Amino acid sequence: MSRPKRIDLPFSLYHILSRTNTGDVAFTDGRDEGKFLSYIEKYTELFSFSLHAFCLMPTHFHLLLESSNRATLSEFMRRLLTAYTIYFNRRHKRHGHLFQGRFKSYIVDKSNYFLALSRYIHLNPSEAGLKGDFETYPGSSLRYYIQGGEPAFLLTREILAYFKGNRKAYARFIREGLNKETKPPILKQSYISENPFAQKIRKRVGYLRETESRAHRAMVKNDEALREKEEKSAEKILDHVARYFGIPVALIKKRLRARGDLGKARALAVILLRDSLPWTCREITEYLGLKGKRDINTFIKKAAQEEALKHIGKIIKDTIDK
Repeated sequence: MSRPKRIDLPFSLYHILSRTNTGDVAFTDGRDEGKFLSYIEKYTELFSFSLHAFCLMPTHFHLLLESSNRATLSEFMRRLLTAYTIYFNRRHKRHGHLFQGRFKSYIVDKSNYFLALSRYIHLNPSEAGLKGDFETYPGSSLRYYIQGGEPAFLLTREILAYFKGNRKAYARFIREGLNKETKPPILKQSYISENPFAQKIRKRVGYLRETESRAHRAMVKNDEALREKEEKSAEKILDHVARYFGIPVALIKKRLRARGDLGKARALAVILLRDSLPWTCREITEYLGLKGKRDINTFIKKAAQEEALKHIGKIIKDTIDK
């Protein structure tokens, strides 16, 4: 059976599941879990996503993730998995892919499956038979729902609102799922919903693809407004980089071989654009007038390997943020 085309929409709730290759362990201890969550924090902010729940199991993870005003789920996950794999491989002296090439994403009927899905995710350690109390499992967001003290990147208030903010009531709801089938139904490999919701989503996707539809025009207008704002940020980044090296901005954006200070300036521009904007490699390539993704990867590698460039990048970023 062929895999369905991924649904990537703004203002939508997703259940994300990603497994490791050949059953490799992805989270060996608290340090690994903490690093993964630090990337979650970074990229939910950069891409304006809301994270409602998570559970990091030894060989896979679950996220209950909600997009905002742009369809950037694929780029969000690409950045997250790439960043964590690079960290994990360096720390554990391994090579190659850590997670399977294609993560699973199911668009969720929030009105009917929001709570059920949070329970399913939070009960994963218990259902897997892992040692210890599932309510205090360190790789799960459940402990924050019950005990409080949740990090800024974890949005608990929407789910807790169903229980009038009562954490004990939510804990009882979770415990009621023990020894029961809690996995929500999956429809057509793409939806956690019943058929009417799936039909509604398919119509929505169709409207967005019709160039003459009101929905498509609204999406284009929204994307153009966001792009204009992001390009102003990009211009500010390039201006600071150019001034630091005493190089014209236009030279950084020219398609020519970059060596010496120009090469350093362009490498830092690439890194700062990636860290500050939710752009794909193709968008950065087009903005800087480079040849292709290979150029982007070359500059990323250059900036990652040179400590002096990292230091300069931090100085420039701190100056921009002031």
